[in-house]
Amino acid sequence: MSGSRHSKEVIAAGLELKAEDMFWANLAGSLEAIDAGTTTTLDHAHMNWSKDHSRSAIAGTISSGIRSIFGYTPVSVVATTKPKIEFSPEPLPAWVMEAFEQLAISQPLNNPDFRVQLGFGFDFYHLPKEVVLGVFEKVRSLGTKVITSHFIQNFIKDSESLPVLLNSYGLLQKGTVLSHAGGATSEDVKLLGNAGCFVSATPNTELAMAVGPPVCFRNDLPGIDRICSLGVDCHSATSGSMVNEMRVALQTARGIDSEVHIQKGRWPRGITHTTAAAFNMGTIQGARALCMEHEIGSIEVGKKADLVIWDALSPAMMCVAQRDPVMAIVLHSTIRDVHTVLVDGEVRKENGKLCSVKRNEWDEAQGFLETNHTIHWKEVSDRLLAIHKRLVSQTPEPFLLQIEDHVRELFGHKPPAAKM
Repeated sequence: MSGSRHSKEVIAAGLELKAEDMFWANLAGSLEAIDAGTTTTLDHAHMNWSKDHSRSAIAGTISSGIRSIFGYTPVSVVATTKPKIEFSPEPLPAWVMEAFEQLAISQPLNNPDFRVQLGFGFDFYHLPKEVVLGVFEKVRSLGTKVITSHFIQNFIKDSESLPVLLNSYGLLQKGTVLSHAGGATSEDVKLLGNAGCFVSATPNTELAMAVGPPVCFRNDLPGIDRICSLGVDCHSATSGSMVNEMRVALQTARGIDSEVHIQKGRWPRGITHTTAAAFNMGTIQGARALCMEHEIGSIEVGKKADLVIWDALSPAMMCVAQRDPVMAIVLHSTIRDVHTVLVDGEVRKENGKLCSVKRNEWDEAQGFLETNHTIHWKEVSDRLLAIHKRLVSQTPEPFLLQIEDHVRELFGHKPPAAKM
């Protein structure tokens, strides 16, 4: 926070978090993913409060060594917090798309073979149709292959679903990834499947935040298995482990099926759904969602060397790993068992420890450049703890409730009535 704003008054994250903070945040999150055995992420990046925040966040992602699509997302910007929280009246100012275009043509993001690519995130479907169409046309013209949006129908049942809206706009096409899909109907799934689009389910979030139940393995949604991938959602709220999401998705679905058997008074002859299906949702299905199944998502000759090696002789995995490696990973493994991680042939975790990385920075003339600054995890953790301490001290509980009410309004859900 800069200038005269430095006080103990209520603060929004967008006012408190500096551009430099986003470098360390994205670096930390990407390293957490690598540590857990994730080699590729789709980052629905809704922290683009200024062009400098975006550049710094991307620099952090590049520095980590992960493969990623940075889903640059226009966001609501807090204008003031006094006497009450108010957002900028213009949801899509000109600089937002200008900054996106500058990133799209910058080095090395304009190289289709570079491991970090620019995607787009969008949730402002309340804007006029012509504005939405104009944004998508601009984004696609700059070579963007992946666009992601949140799709939560639970609390807005009387409104048109997002797949239906996108289809009516002519925007439902391959490379579209919709998060959660809480409240999705069989018609929604059919539309998405026909268009080659995917859902990114995040079971931990959906079960905890009333945006579920998770669509994974849903028997009442024919075809969902063909378009469902897995995501972690907010690693600030849940584990950053994709394997953990596989496990929760699988066991939740089995639990629902078990309840049906219990109600019927029948003892099931076998468990439903397979560990292989859950594993595929977190690997090759994710690659298909990002239109990258010919490059990553499985081990094949000609694909990129994104590899994860688990310790099959660890206390958690031994014996089961020798009989069924996939089952050992999905049902038994922990992050401790992730021994080695390679991304694009580069070792990023070795002998259970994250490797050091080289810092990348934005240069106005040349784009993103690697520096000689070597970063070890200790420096990352020190930086994050300092940011955490500063942010928590500036964000009291009453303000968080105001932010919650605003999010509810964005999704068309009225805030709960005040208690008397």
